[in-house]
Formats: sequence, structure tokens, C-alpha cells
Amino acid sequence: MRPSFRLLSQAAKTPTRSSSIGFIGLGAMGREMAHHLVTKTLAERTQQGRPTSFVVCDSDHATVTRFIDGHSSQIAAKAGHTLVPTAQPSSVAKLCGTVVTMLPSSPQVRDVYLGEGGIMAGLQDASPTAQEDGTLLIDCTTCDRATGVEVAAKMGETYGPSSGPSSAVTMLDAPVSGGVSGAAAATLTFLVGSNNTAAFEQARDAVLSKMGARAIHCGPNGAGLTAKIANNLVLGATMLATAEAMALGVKGGLSAELLAHVLNTSTGRSWSSEVNNPAPGALRGTKHSPPADRHWEGGFAARLQAKDLRLALAAAEDVGLLVPMATMASKIYDRMESMDEYKFKDFSVAFKALLDSAEAAQAEKREAAAAREKAGVAV
Repeated sequence: MRPSFRLLSQAAKTPTRSSSIGFIGLGAMGREMAHHLVTKTLAERTQQGRPTSFVVCDSDHATVTRFIDGHSSQIAAKAGHTLVPTAQPSSVAKLCGTVVTMLPSSPQVRDVYLGEGGIMAGLQDASPTAQEDGTLLIDCTTCDRATGVEVAAKMGETYGPSSGPSSAVTMLDAPVSGGVSGAAAATLTFLVGSNNTAAFEQARDAVLSKMGARAIHCGPNGAGLTAKIANNLVLGATMLATAEAMALGVKGGLSAELLAHVLNTSTGRSWSSEVNNPAPGALRGTKHSPPADRHWEGGFAARLQAKDLRLALAAAEDVGLLVPMATMASKIYDRMESMDEYKFKDFSVAFKALLDSAEAAQAEKREAAAAREKAGVAV
């Protein structure tokens, strides 16, 4: 029988706050990351004899329920550990000494951390414990740098300067690279911004290493976001270039599989061509299974790539840099975001959008030719 929310919540009283880990945001990326964090931490702490409480939170109750259902038997098999669902970020902060967030973008970061019922409110409720035991906040969201720096600063202003990972509240920005496939395989790269080297090392060793393959300390708070935004500028541009090249080849009579092989053994090779090729069937016979082979379902939504390119444009404006390629890529993805047939698909759906656009243009030409012919006959 599935454990009830009430029973799970009651059981959560056994582990200490400092040993408890919270995860907020169980979307396509977050649920995979949380799965690895729960599974690997559970195995590690069972061996150490350390009881642990995992607290999971998402704005969608059904998403939390599915996560609980998928892990409750695993938790039940290990004495002393608990899995606690909640709808309030404040509850996560109150119960947990370590909190990971994976949210859509900047507005959600502000709301979850600073809003009513948010993390700051929960820390205020648990402030004596938080000050004594320390609280580590790891935000994996790709948001604008200003938001990341501001939220971290507000935490510091509220709880005072932190000289080490166990004093007061320490916040890191740790956006990820690797996509949904990397989250599922636990091969993500975390790009970390932290004013506190010791906190980075603690986060890397105790948390990030369980969800990914590497964590890079890029500099102070905000540096991780700068690195991530720069990376996603490249990603958006190379995906569009790859989609155009694949469409050109396919329309010119080449098979997608052959052209992908050419690109991936030549100078045109990139992650977009080798791992997430936008053309269906292009990676047949390889170890990769891109969203294009599933009608572009799953993966990293085009609307999110549009958001990331807007972040890149804003970052470029902040430093007075002209970015013509990013500007054009942003316009293309903004258009896809405005169209229901593309915006929720993986961003490699740019390939389909190109072919659809070409077909629409050809159809217009045929209609125009037919109209001219009809007009000539009428005359």
C-alpha cells in the first residue's frame, strides 16, 4: 500500500534538519536530478547509518505525487529514511539544511525564494536552527544574472555574512548544461557561482556530484549564470545552423543519416549534430536517441530556448556588446514560441519549422501560379 502524505510527513520528524535535503521544481530536468540525488544519497547514507529526510516540492500536486509513488518503496526498504511531499517552499526551507531549486526562469526564482510562503519565510521560521546548523541553497535555474545576484545578496543581508558553509545561509547559482538526456544520465555539468569556495566544495561533493559529472567554479555569485547564458547562446545558434544544414541536405537528396555522419566526422560537428540532431533518423545506429526520433517530444522546449536567448540579449546589452547572431536566433525562437505546434517541442524542432516554412512558401507559389493561369484563361 502506498504511504500517505500524512504518514510520510509524520515520519519526517526522525532525521535532523542538517541531514535533510529539499528539492523544489520537479519539471523535465528537476525530476531526473531529484531522482539521482535521492537514490545516491540514500545509498550513501544507509551505508553510513545516517537517517535522511528528502523533502520534495512542486507547484503541481500531481507531479509531487508521481515522484513520491516512484520512490516510496525504495525509501520504505531503508530504515530511518523518509520522503516528504509539500506544496510550500517555506516548508522545504524550514525542514532542510540543504535545498536545491530547479525552476523555469527569473520570476519563479524571485517568487520561490523571496515571495510569500517562500524559502526566506521558511528560514525565518527556522532561523535559530538555520543560524546554528547552516543552510546551503543551490539554485540550478537558468535565470538572469541580476536576479541570481540579488536573491543571494538578500539572503546574505537577512542572515549576515557567511564565512563558511556551516555558518548562516549560503546561496550558490549552479545552472546546468547537458539537457534532459544529461539529467537522466547524471552527466550534467554544473556552472557554479559562489562567493564562498568552501560552500562550493561542500555543494560539489555532497550534492552536485550525485546529479552530474562535473561542477566548475566559475567565480563569485552570478558567474555561473554568465557562463551558462554564454553557453546557451552558442547552443541556440548551433542548433539553428545544424537544422538549416540538415534541411538543406535532405531537400537536396541526401539521407539524414548520411549527412549526420558527414557532419560528425568533419568540422561541422557539434552537440547539436552528434547528440541532439534535429532530423528524424539522423542518428540511427548510434547510442543517441534524440527527441527528433519521437516527433520532437521531450527534451528542452523551444519556448525555454527562446527564454535563454532573451537572457543572452539582456546580458549583452548590460555589457554594451552587439550580438547579431544571437539577435537573429532569438527572433527565430521567439516566433516558434508563439506557435503552438512548436513551442512545447524540443528546440531541435527548428528543423521541422524550416521544412514547414519551405513547404508553405512552395504552396504559396503554386497557388499564385494557378491564379495567374486561371486569370490568363479567363482573359
